[in-house]
Parts: sequence; structure tokens; C-alpha cells
Amino acid sequence: MKLLERILKYQIITSLCVLTLGAVLFYLSVDYLIDREVNKELMRSKAKVSWQLRHIDELPVYILQLGDSLQLDQVRYPGQMAIVERKLFNEFENEYQPYRQLIFYERVEGAWYRVTISKLLAQRKQLLEAVVMTVTFIVALLLISLLLLNSWLSRRLWRPFYKTLRALDSYQVEQHEVLTFPKSHTVEFEQLNLSVTQFTDRLAATYQNLKEFTENASHEIQTPLAVILSKIEGLFQDESLKESQLVALSEISEAANRLAKLNQALLLLTKIENRQFLAGTEPISLVPIINRKLRDLEDLIEQREITVKTDIEPTGPVMHPALAEVLVNNLLTNAIRYNVNGGAIEITLNAGKLVVRNTGAPIHIEPELMFERFRKEGTHSASLGLGLALAKTICQVNGQTLTYETDGPWHILTVTW
Repeated sequence: MKLLERILKYQIITSLCVLTLGAVLFYLSVDYLIDREVNKELMRSKAKVSWQLRHIDELPVYILQLGDSLQLDQVRYPGQMAIVERKLFNEFENEYQPYRQLIFYERVEGAWYRVTISKLLAQRKQLLEAVVMTVTFIVALLLISLLLLNSWLSRRLWRPFYKTLRALDSYQVEQHEVLTFPKSHTVEFEQLNLSVTQFTDRLAATYQNLKEFTENASHEIQTPLAVILSKIEGLFQDESLKESQLVALSEISEAANRLAKLNQALLLLTKIENRQFLAGTEPISLVPIINRKLRDLEDLIEQREITVKTDIEPTGPVMHPALAEVLVNNLLTNAIRYNVNGGAIEITLNAGKLVVRNTGAPIHIEPELMFERFRKEGTHSASLGLGLALAKTICQVNGQTLTYETDGPWHILTVTW
């Protein structure tokens, strides 16, 4: 969820909670004030009625408001004063309505009377509801206006930030691009843009230096390695060498060849990670690549007596043809190298998936750890421990997924796109 959407969500939730709580508290407050005012009116009416019962023979009607009523009933004994609420029939409205009654007792000319003063509550309740609804509507309208204004202001204020974010998303270091931004009126965003510009400037320079170093290192290392291998080949032609010297020379030759392969693999890894291979726009078919690699590895497959089964369709991902060659070669080489004599390999290629299954000895580590550089299971001297790491890197930079699973004796490598 985006930051602005999250802020707006929290603001809406907070506003609804505040509005609900405020409406409830306002309703309770107004209801309490109205109740208190009704009780005060009842007590004022009681004082007037008590005084008039003692001093005037006839009660005037002006002591009560419209809708209220006064009732006198002679009783034998007085009781306790009480305030109660009841529904009584209102002759003016021709319906039952809520009343609040004050019941008290007065002695007049030696006789006790129960005096009941009834106050109509319907109008007060209607007033309460009207006031609460009006104020709640005004507050809700104000909150909605503030939320809309805040959302509009937030989007406008954060617009430079999202421009910077989109520029970073589309940034490609291999194009030696240095990001620049228009001047912002917000100091924080101006500082952010300046930092991003300086960072991409340093990143482009570092990338260029790394690229030049990789190319120079490859050239400088390959040249002495070629000289070493050439000298070794020449020494092999010397018939005066002893057997022990030939053995040592053979070990040196093997180490030099291994170093040359390691240099080529690391150089290829660096080029792939630096995205020096363009992916292209059209998917390539892996079928001819798989068939060609199987023919190249045919002697090794026959030597290990490995059975190969294929179920392949003319499909494949969008990627550089050279990287597709390396990917297929590493997967098949790994399936042969870590197989068992008389084992099997199954290759399945269909829409969106390439699966290479091979029998082999069980591994004693998590399968995903096999994608780490220089990680290998067993003691295969010919293995550099970079084959699966190279395949994983190729898939990552091209948007594919490479997974490693085991199922009994089967080792399963799956590429999906």
C-alpha cells in the first residue's frame, strides 16, 4: 500500500472514530442538559403550585407551559416526593407521548393532596435529535472537507517524491546515466533530489571503473595464462624430462587450465550482473540449443551410460542467445557431472517452464544453498562450483526463476518464466 493511501486510510479511520465518539458525547451532554432543565422547571412549578395552594383559592394556568398538566388528588396520608417518566395520552396530539412527572404532597386546610405536575418531553426529545443531527452533519461535512483538502494537498506535496521514485525505477546504470531533477519548492525534496543526483553520479563512475577493470583484468590475466599453457605444451615435447617432472608438469597444466576456466566464469558472471547482455524483445526457442548441447555431450553421456529422455516443445524465454547457451549448458553439464553411472536424465520443455531432472547421490545441505558461488557437493575436481551460481544469475537478470528440489534419487532444476 502506498504511503499516501495508508495516511488517507488512517485519517478516515481516525475521523470516523472521532466523529462517532464526538456525536455520542454530544448527544449525552445535550440529553443531560435537557434533563437537568426539565427537572429545574418541575421544581420551579412545584414552588409556584405550593405557594398558590397556601395563598390562592384557584390556581392560574400560566404557571404551566403548553402541553404540561397539573393534577390534584386528595389522599389520607402523604408520601415521598418522586420524579418519574411515563407515557400519557396527549389530547392535543391525540396520541401517547412521554412525560416526566413530579409527584409531591401538600396540606391544604387540614387535608392532604397529592400534586402531580407533568412535563411534556416529546418536543424536547425532538429538539435534542435535531440539534445532534445538525451538529453531527456539520462536523461530518467539515471532516470530509478537511480529508479531501488534505488528500489533495498531500498528493500535490508528494508529487516531486513520486517523480524521483519513478526516475529511480527506470534508472539503468549501464547507460552511464546521471539523474537530474527540476528544482523543487520543498526543501526536503530538493535535498533528496540532490542526494540522488550525487549518488547516481558516483554510481555511474564506479560502474564505469568496474567495467574497465573487468575488461582489463580479463585481458591481462588471459595473456599470461596463454603464455603459461603454451610453455607447458612446449615442455611436454621435451623428451629429456623425467617421469616425475612430467607428472608435476601435468598438475601445473591442469591448474592453469582450471584457472583459465575460473577467470572466464567470473568474467562472465560480472558481465551478466552488470547487464552487458541485452535481453532482446522476442522469445528464443531452446529446442535447438538443447539438441546441440546433447550432441556435444554425447561422448560423456555414453561414457557414464546415462539414459536421456526429452519431451520438448519449440518455446523459450526472452533472453540473450549467448546467455541461453550458457544456461542450458550449465544445467545439462550439472545433470551429467553429478549423476550416477547408469543413471537417467529427463528434460521437459513446455510453455513457461524448463525442467531438468537427473538421478544422483543425496545432498546433505539445503538445495537452495547449491546456488551459492563455489558451493559444490562431493569432490568433483573438474567442478568450479560456479555452474549453478551462473545459471541463477542469468535467470535473475532476465526475470526468470530457477529452483532446486529433490525427490528421492531425483534432483530437479526448474526454470520458469
